[in-house]
Amino acid sequence: MLIINSAASTIGALALAFSALVQVTHAKDVYIDCSATAAGSGTKKSPYNALASVNALNFTAGDEILLKSGTLCNGTLSPQGNGALSNPVVISSYGSGALPIINGQGGQAAIKLLNQGGWHITKVAVTNPATTVNARQGISITANDNQTHTGIFVDHVSVYDVAGQTNKATQSESYIVSAGILVDGSNFTSRFNDVYVSSNNIQNCGGGGIKVRMGQMNNQGQNGHVWNNIIENVGGDGIVMSYVDSPLIDHNECSGLGSGHYPWTGGNFAGIWVLGCHNAVMEYNIVHNTLMSAFDSEAFDCDWGNTGNCTVQYNYGHDNAGGMFLNCDGCGTSGGANQFVRYNVFQNDCRMYSNGNIPTLWFYNNVVYCPNQHFNLTVPPKSHFWNNIFVGTADSTLPTGSGIDWSYNIFETVSLPAGGTNNTAGDPGFVAPGTGGNTTASVAGYKLKSGSIALGDGGVVTNNGGLDFWGNSVSATAKPNRGAYNGPAVKTSKHRRH
Repeated sequence: MLIINSAASTIGALALAFSALVQVTHAKDVYIDCSATAAGSGTKKSPYNALASVNALNFTAGDEILLKSGTLCNGTLSPQGNGALSNPVVISSYGSGALPIINGQGGQAAIKLLNQGGWHITKVAVTNPATTVNARQGISITANDNQTHTGIFVDHVSVYDVAGQTNKATQSESYIVSAGILVDGSNFTSRFNDVYVSSNNIQNCGGGGIKVRMGQMNNQGQNGHVWNNIIENVGGDGIVMSYVDSPLIDHNECSGLGSGHYPWTGGNFAGIWVLGCHNAVMEYNIVHNTLMSAFDSEAFDCDWGNTGNCTVQYNYGHDNAGGMFLNCDGCGTSGGANQFVRYNVFQNDCRMYSNGNIPTLWFYNNVVYCPNQHFNLTVPPKSHFWNNIFVGTADSTLPTGSGIDWSYNIFETVSLPAGGTNNTAGDPGFVAPGTGGNTTASVAGYKLKSGSIALGDGGVVTNNGGLDFWGNSVSATAKPNRGAYNGPAVKTSKHRRH
């Protein structure tokens, strides 16, 4: 590591004037071993043994901060400087063994970056427990300087036991910034571009799992992507993305939301949702076993301020207390985004709620399986339900109105909605309904067996996405199957007694 000390002179007043100048520091491959007895100089042979030594340094593109595997550091890691999108500063681990742990000990965060860009955090573990909850994070990356910061990467990190705020009803400001991982550029006219959060494991964090707020409604961040994360037992939202142009949230699993070591205590939360975004897409996610909050707790939510389209596709939700989907365009400044909910499987997710009348909802080729719970559906005045399969209870009712269109759906046990066209009552012919577990592979029971009344008998939907839940093609001109499966009939084995 090279350290250059700058001073103008040693003569009289000039020496005093420059004595307070910050060191000009360049660090390359700085090592930390908090189990070491000596303070060290930051080399691999002589690592630092405290985070404070690193927090005093200024890092640039390509530098690395490496924590020794199998060790524990207490306090907050808050290094200075900026990397580049193509060559970020890296915070990671070295050596063999378990991930190194940074314990924030009840401070604001275990890792904290402020007004910085070009950083990659990977292969470390962070925790931030406390006896009482407050505005806390595991990883906090924020901006408040009215500038645009580019390049934030967080992956293969374990975040657990963060004592974030759990009551949105009475402590909204603290709750909004509490999470396992927070990226927040929403203050003033600050903004983040190119934010990528993937392959992290987040557990027992008050306030939620991942919250990415990249800018403001009139200053949206560019290139935001959250994928392949596992979020379990957090006291609030699973994943939230706000103020992003064309965000993508995919291949995540959220479970047990509202529970954990710091459980929800007030207000609302939901599984995966977007706010103030343009052309948002939530796809290939799994959300299950969400607890009931004050009102929401749906698996997916197109919230207020979204524009363009808000698309929820190829997802699997089950046993979420608030149900499958929330349209909350009326909860704040309306963006009026059209909402496309298609090719999803919802098992025991029996509720949908709309608090926004401007969007048009297209809800097609979904499976909604609720044999033991009646449907509770409140939808926008302009809604189109096509090619879905609804399995419910005899006392369930379906919304109707001059702008609500029910076409080519199948209803088992549930009465057909008045005024619909080409709808069918009967057994849809699933292979093994109700057998979905906690994986995508487990929902194969919602494919269609030979003789199914859903095979090749749906209505053609314009711009239908081209694929079903399982990746089978959906023609733009030929009649599709009804439900989320558009493949051929599945042969089922016949068992014989011997």
